[in-house]
Amino acid sequence: MAKIGIITGLQFEADILRAEAKRMPHGERPIVVCHGMGRARARAAAEAAAAEGATALLSFGIAAGLDPRLEAGDVIAAATIHDGPATLAGDTAWTARLHEGYKDALRITRGIIVRSDVIIGTALEKTNAFKATGASAADMESYGVAEAAAALNFPFAALRAIADTASDDLPPTAMSAATPDGRISMMKSAFGALTHPGETPALMALGQRTSAARQSLKLLARLGLTRRFFV
Repeated sequence: MAKIGIITGLQFEADILRAEAKRMPHGERPIVVCHGMGRARARAAAEAAAAEGATALLSFGIAAGLDPRLEAGDVIAAATIHDGPATLAGDTAWTARLHEGYKDALRITRGIIVRSDVIIGTALEKTNAFKATGASAADMESYGVAEAAAALNFPFAALRAIADTASDDLPPTAMSAATPDGRISMMKSAFGALTHPGETPALMALGQRTSAARQSLKLLARLGLTRRFFV
């Protein structure tokens, strides 16, 4: 029976999983690891999960929507991760089970995720990425998790909830609030809102969209943990 290692890039994503996992017997809880944002940190986190006993790897968290049909809170179940010309293919059967297992509870679609080195900040950049790759969403960690899974010969899949949509331009204050270790600096956000009041409407809109994504992550965790994420 596979032991799932779940890798996140942001601490609040890991906190959601750990809070839900408290409802489970200790021995049935997944291994949740967050080393922060980006490919290298995600790969290191995946390797750490494997060292703790994980035998299957799941990338979990929020993502930027590239497909204009996606709304905040929609979920992408992905096995294929692009990084420029390179592609890593995970476990398509596991991804199919994730899609089937969740489709009655929330808006979920199977798709492709493309890796980004940085947070994609503008609608134009998202449009260009969608045209170039056809990917549904972008994140900074899934490729690193997929790399570790490929090296270890582990099953891999990704579950990512859309926070900012394809049409959203992210306010600079929001982009600078995330720290490399995966934390969100509320002081930076508050100071940015005070010093750049023109960003307030965009910050409020992003907060609402991120809240929708957070609710989807909570539902993914609640249902997934009780069903072992359908691995």
